[in-house]
Amino acid sequence: MLKNSGTLFLICETPLHAGSGDALGVVDLPIQRERHTSFPKIEASSLKGALREAFEEQVVSQLKEDKSNLEDVKTLLKKLNIVFGFDDGALKHFSKEALRSLFTEKDKETGKEKEAKTDFAGAIGFTDARLLLFPVKSMKGVFAWITCLRVLTQFEKDMKMSNPDFKLIGQLTNPDADQAEEEKEVNNSCYLLNNDSDLKINKSDHIVLEEYAFKAIAPFEEFKIENKPLATWLAEKLFTEESYWHKKIQKDVVILSDDDFKDFVNLSTEVITRIGIDNLKGTVKDGALFTEEYLPAESVLYSIVLANPEFSENKGMSADQVLTFVKDNTPEVFQIGGNATLGKGIVHSKLLINAKNE
Repeated sequence: MLKNSGTLFLICETPLHAGSGDALGVVDLPIQRERHTSFPKIEASSLKGALREAFEEQVVSQLKEDKSNLEDVKTLLKKLNIVFGFDDGALKHFSKEALRSLFTEKDKETGKEKEAKTDFAGAIGFTDARLLLFPVKSMKGVFAWITCLRVLTQFEKDMKMSNPDFKLIGQLTNPDADQAEEEKEVNNSCYLLNNDSDLKINKSDHIVLEEYAFKAIAPFEEFKIENKPLATWLAEKLFTEESYWHKKIQKDVVILSDDDFKDFVNLSTEVITRIGIDNLKGTVKDGALFTEEYLPAESVLYSIVLANPEFSENKGMSADQVLTFVKDNTPEVFQIGGNATLGKGIVHSKLLINAKNE
């Protein structure tokens, strides 16, 4: 049963390919998408597996740096298996027997070692990583982050799992609803969270995303979270104050209609054509041409992190301790998805825990 939770934000540093494993469309290797909306996502199993691997790499690196700290490494490794679930797979430098021995205890009466019981579930869980902000090429300002009210409404609903008091304040209607009927025939509308945005064409009320023009309108009620403008809240949570991105996200977030957003996330992802080369001839192998889809760099996703007390017989870690362990050890940068050797799937992470849970 869920006892505590937090929110893990993921900012793509490089294009990310979390593959769906099927090819029903024109792309041979498409990315994972929600079935009912077709919005891109990362399956919880993919995210949890990538994060566990990153944790294990930290354990191995600590052992390589100083082999005298073996006991500290074993303690960290034991907690890792408690939190993510026991796995006696081929972890470097640790045999299956060594991993099982971490959970071997002595019988208080006989003094003999009891058989290690490792058939327990992990104490941490993750929801699918949903898309929050999607980068789109802009005629001005280089690119914009787009989102929609369907995404923001779902974000508010998900965030309430970790903070029941979380509330997104604003006019939750599609921007097209505020546009006169005669104007709808000329161009679509969008909400700009900042009227001083760099996206505007010659300081007019129009922006151009990809090859599509939109009329920028100000929402009747400013979107806010915790009494802060939505863009300011995102800037504070995702980026350091002195960074370029901290300033850009406060100026260049656009809220589109649900339908327009759906079109962009389906048609504006990166599709790369790849080939296989014959080593002997130096030419393309027959039938080796294929296409891969990627979530573009600068995409922002989020996953709700769900913490429970330890499930092993020991019952030593509370839900708070489990969540703290994950927060303290989550790498700032790690890799998710395929083509790691091509530099794909590098993400920057930010794990937020509600102040009430800390």
